[in-house]
Amino acid sequence: MSSPIPVLPHAWRKYPLSAALVGLLVIFLVLFPKGGVKISSIPITWGYLLLGISLPLLAIIRVLSFPLRFRKFALVAVATVVPFDVLFLYSCRQNGIASFGDAIGTFVNFFLFPVAFLVVYPAFLSRIDGQRLSRILRFCMLAAAFYGIILFILYPLTGKLFEVPYLTVNADDYGLIASTKNIARGAFLKLISTYNNGNVYGVATLILLPMYNVLEKKAWRRNVMKFALILTLSRTVWAGLLCEQLLSLGRIAAQSARTFPQISLGPALRRSLVLIATAVAIVAGLTLTFGNISFLFDQNLGGRSEGLVNALHNITLLPNTPVLPFAEIVYSSALAGYGVAGLLSILLIFGMPLILLILNPAVLRSPIRSAALKGLLLYSILMAMDGAISLIPVMVFYWFAYMIFLEGWPHAIESPLASPASTTMGPYSISIV
Repeated sequence: MSSPIPVLPHAWRKYPLSAALVGLLVIFLVLFPKGGVKISSIPITWGYLLLGISLPLLAIIRVLSFPLRFRKFALVAVATVVPFDVLFLYSCRQNGIASFGDAIGTFVNFFLFPVAFLVVYPAFLSRIDGQRLSRILRFCMLAAAFYGIILFILYPLTGKLFEVPYLTVNADDYGLIASTKNIARGAFLKLISTYNNGNVYGVATLILLPMYNVLEKKAWRRNVMKFALILTLSRTVWAGLLCEQLLSLGRIAAQSARTFPQISLGPALRRSLVLIATAVAIVAGLTLTFGNISFLFDQNLGGRSEGLVNALHNITLLPNTPVLPFAEIVYSSALAGYGVAGLLSILLIFGMPLILLILNPAVLRSPIRSAALKGLLLYSILMAMDGAISLIPVMVFYWFAYMIFLEGWPHAIESPLASPASTTMGPYSISIV
C-alpha cells in the first residue's frame, strides 16, 4: 500500500531550521515529555520550553512574511475558546488564584496553544516534509511504548525504575515516581513510560493513536502501541481503547448502511475481539498471579466520586471559588470551578470538532484528517472519566490533532495559508478562506 503522506522534496535541506525545530519538538513532547526541571514546583520541560521560545518568533514571521489568510473553521475553533478564557480571567480577578503554577498551565492550554496550533503553525506546514515528520512521530511513539513495556516487566523483578534525570523524568522527581505517584498495582506498576503516569500516557497516546494507525503500515507496531496502552492498567485507558474500536465499527457500519445489502465488518470486528480478549487475559493473569485487581471495582472511582458529588451539590452560574486546576473528571470539575457557564464553555470547546464535521463532512474523505478527528472525539469521551487535562503533554497533543483535523498532514501542495506574501496581496492583507 502506498503511503498516504505526499513528500515535499528537499524540505529538510531547504528549511533546515524548521526541520530541526520540528524534530526537537516531537522528541521532547512525545518521547521525553517530562524531561526538565522545576522552578518553585512549576515543571519546566524541554518541550514546553522550546514551544515558549519559538512561538513568539514564529508568530512574528507569520505576520511579516505570510499573507494573513486564515481558515474560517480555524477561526471558529479559536472563537470557541473565548468564552472560557473570559470566565478564567473573570475568576482570577474576582476570586483570586489558589495555585499560580496551575493557573499558568490553564492559561497556556486555553490561550496560547489554540492560537499557536490553529493560527500560527498552519502557515508553516508547507515547509515540513510530511514523510519525515511521520517517521519521527512513529519512532517516538513506538520507542515510548517499548520503554514503558520494559519498565513494566523489569520493576517486579528488580524493584527499581530505570530513570534518566532531566530526560525520562523531571530532575526534581528523580527516584520519587514509584513512591509518590498512584501507580502501584500489586507487585506491578502501571505502565508509565516516560510520562511518569499511566493515565497521562494512556490519554495522551489515545489522542494520537488513530493518526498513528493511519501512518504506520506495520501491524505489529500498531499492536505494540495497543499492548502498551492495555498495560497502563487504567480503566480510563481501557475504556478509551474500547471506544476507539467502537468508533471504527460505527464508521464502517455507516458505510455499510449505504452499500446494503453488502456489509463488511470482518477485519474491524476481529481487531475489536482480539483487543478485548487481550485485555481480559491480562486481567485474568494479574488475578491468578497476585490476586489484586480491586482497582477495577473501586466504587470511589479513585477519589473522583467525591468531586463529582460536590460539583452537583454546589451549582452556581459563574465561578465563585479561587482558580484551581481541573480535576480528573473534567466536566464536573468545570462545573465546580467555573459554574454552569464554565461547563457550557468547556462543552463548546470540545464539542466543536463534531459540529465542524457536520458542517464539512468531506473531511472524512481524508484518512489522516478523519483519524485526527477520531482522536479529538476520543478525548472528549475520556474527559468524562479522567482527562488529565492539566498535565503535560495532553493538551499539546489535543491542539496538534485539531490542527491536523483542520489542515491535513504537511504535504507538497501549498495551501493559501502558507503561500509567501506576493505583490498582489501584501503581507498585511487579511482574508478568510
